[in-house]
Amino acid sequence: MKPFNRLLTGGLRTRLVRVFLLQVLAISIATVLGVYAAAWVVERVLVQEALNGEAEYFWNHYEDNPDFPLPDTNNLTAYMAQNGDPSSVPGWLRDETPGFRRGHRHDDSSPVIHVSQRGDERLYLVFDEMQVSSLAWYFGVAPLTGVLLLIYLLTWLGYIMSRRAVSTVVQLADAVRNYDFRSGQLEELSEEAFGETTDTETLALINAFNQFIHRLESFIQRERNFTRNASHELRTPLAVLRSNLGLLAKQSDPEARAKTVERMNRTVRDMEALVETLLILARESESRLNWSSVVLNDLLADLLEQIASTFDRPEVTTGVRANGLLEISAPERVLAIVFTNLLRNALSYTEKGHVHVLVDRNGVTIQDSGCGMAETDLERMFEPFYRGHDRSNEGYGLGLSIVRRLCDRFGWHLHADSELGAGTEIRVEFPQATFKPFGSN
Repeated sequence: MKPFNRLLTGGLRTRLVRVFLLQVLAISIATVLGVYAAAWVVERVLVQEALNGEAEYFWNHYEDNPDFPLPDTNNLTAYMAQNGDPSSVPGWLRDETPGFRRGHRHDDSSPVIHVSQRGDERLYLVFDEMQVSSLAWYFGVAPLTGVLLLIYLLTWLGYIMSRRAVSTVVQLADAVRNYDFRSGQLEELSEEAFGETTDTETLALINAFNQFIHRLESFIQRERNFTRNASHELRTPLAVLRSNLGLLAKQSDPEARAKTVERMNRTVRDMEALVETLLILARESESRLNWSSVVLNDLLADLLEQIASTFDRPEVTTGVRANGLLEISAPERVLAIVFTNLLRNALSYTEKGHVHVLVDRNGVTIQDSGCGMAETDLERMFEPFYRGHDRSNEGYGLGLSIVRRLCDRFGWHLHADSELGAGTEIRVEFPQATFKPFGSN
């Protein structure tokens, strides 16, 4: 973790400094090499060609006039060995053969020499470039130094501007590194906290991190809901199983034992449905669920028959009424969980009367003539684990709170109306459903 932190804090700036230092070094090396290349060209090309021209000029005139004077200027001195006699030539120069090279004088200087020969006569040209080198210094190295300083200044300005450009990214990295995920309050990163930035990449990073925060919040919320639901809802069926096991061990009447076993089987089925529902809600997306085209009329008829058979309600009539077929594309298991909870809730609170399921063009309505709810209970009926004034039934499913969460999850609309002592009506609307009236082609 420490190397990662160091990378966030100093890695980008360090790499930026390294890049500019390498750039300055490369420019300096290229400039110095260019100077040396220019000096080599001057010496090997220009000076050599000039001395070749001087020697040719002298020999042409010497052929016409043996008394033609040897070249003698401020920088150029000539010596000549006539008839093979080198006595007039300095000793350090006598052994030089024809060609162009640097010589070595006794005063430790190294002038450029050019030796040419016509018959028995040899011409020695000695070019002292010291003055030329001084001029080269003033007119070459000095401007070069100025150019290098200008390049260094421009490079420094480029570094400052680049550092300012990436400072927001570095600041964002520090903010991400120091973000407190354990506080329980995941706040979004504000663009204003990083100054007036118009950098689209930085804004994209901020938005991406905020999206990550939202996803993390949803993960945490689902984890909390799963833990809360599991710990609360599983406690009741487990207690029922424990008590029924105790009764089963004491009972000897076969009929009583059969009723106890049936109650335990129903509890196990409810626990299975509960666990499956909790797992569905704990998922991030519905991509792993099996989607299919579901005719709600058939599904509701089957569910009502199954659930009604588990309740001993001889004075309650049940039925599904519809004037057409309502079809929707959705996970069938999710629809079963929603209507199983609604139907079980209706039958649990209805001792006599009816539980009717109405299917129309826009959705499904479940009506019961049970005990109903007061207005205060109606306002809180979708809260997790809230139970109204009648707590005599042994319901321990997720109830209306889980129905609300599933409807919100899949974009279905849930409405409820109730009157104390008169019954309750709950309606689920499906915006994407298709309805085919009976008798239509």
